[in-house]
Amino acid sequence: MVDLKGKKILMFSPYGATKHYGEAINEELINRGAIVKGYDERPSQKAFTKIVIRLFKKKVPRIFNNYINRVIADNKDIAFDYILICRGEAFTPYTIVLLRDAFPNAKIVLYLWDILRCADVKDIIRKCDKAMSFDPQDVEENEGLEFRPTFYVKEYTKVKELTSKKYDCIFIGTLHSNRHKQISFLEKSLKAQGINLYSYLYIPSLLVYIKDFIFKFPYINIKKVHFNPISLEGTIEVLNDSKSVLDINYTAQKSLSTRAYEAMAARRKYITTNYEIKNYDFYNPQNIAVIDLKDPKLPKGFINSPFIPVHESFFRKYSVEGLVDDLFADFI
Repeated sequence: MVDLKGKKILMFSPYGATKHYGEAINEELINRGAIVKGYDERPSQKAFTKIVIRLFKKKVPRIFNNYINRVIADNKDIAFDYILICRGEAFTPYTIVLLRDAFPNAKIVLYLWDILRCADVKDIIRKCDKAMSFDPQDVEENEGLEFRPTFYVKEYTKVKELTSKKYDCIFIGTLHSNRHKQISFLEKSLKAQGINLYSYLYIPSLLVYIKDFIFKFPYINIKKVHFNPISLEGTIEVLNDSKSVLDINYTAQKSLSTRAYEAMAARRKYITTNYEIKNYDFYNPQNIAVIDLKDPKLPKGFINSPFIPVHESFFRKYSVEGLVDDLFADFI
């Protein structure tokens, strides 16, 4: 285990729907004795700010530059040992320079849990002292990136043993691209196989829903969507009553989402559209079913057969503890 006692760490991570991932990393750093100053990876969670950063961050850099300068001013008297950037969608080479000038002794570590096509930060990879990504294809195509899968948070190991079930399968995710069509089709297909599906469909705002309703008509009824992401506690509560987890990956995405690791940690069956999971060390067809979106048939008896315990090594390798070890091992 990497010892971080007394190390001063400036950390940037998402404060939106995935805030609990950053919080789990922050907690692990503190448990190891680090002194952590945490900030949102973006200056605001408002929809307008997110849109500007995603589409125009290089044309309108002042918004994020000013934010980084405020962070620097807030911490001008601290000599950080590390700067950890999780995801870092808004970062540019210039903001990395700002941080290096302000904290010249700090090692900068970048960890990506989004594919580069969604979080365009290719130009900062070589500017960091270490950069890791959960996506094997991005690692293969970008020099300077190392592979590090995502992780589960410890709360998933506390999911109850399944004694009775309310749902055969659950899907929790954001509605984007053509996912509304995929969910509607899968719901009908699974129902025809005698499997009931519970869906928690998240949309960031009413404005986004209206836009999608117009341009993606016919769209999902507003009564079936949520404008607030489900909490970690809410997810655990639903998992307690479910036999399995459904996951739909981005088209052509090779990396695994956190759902894969969370399902295994929670001892729940996992249904995915991502064939790449067969290349991972914890793949077991008795626990994991890979389906084709065009013909999503589950193996007979898959849902009702018992979950086979994963190897003990899984719980260390894909935990927050394992992640922190991999992120900082080269420097200690």
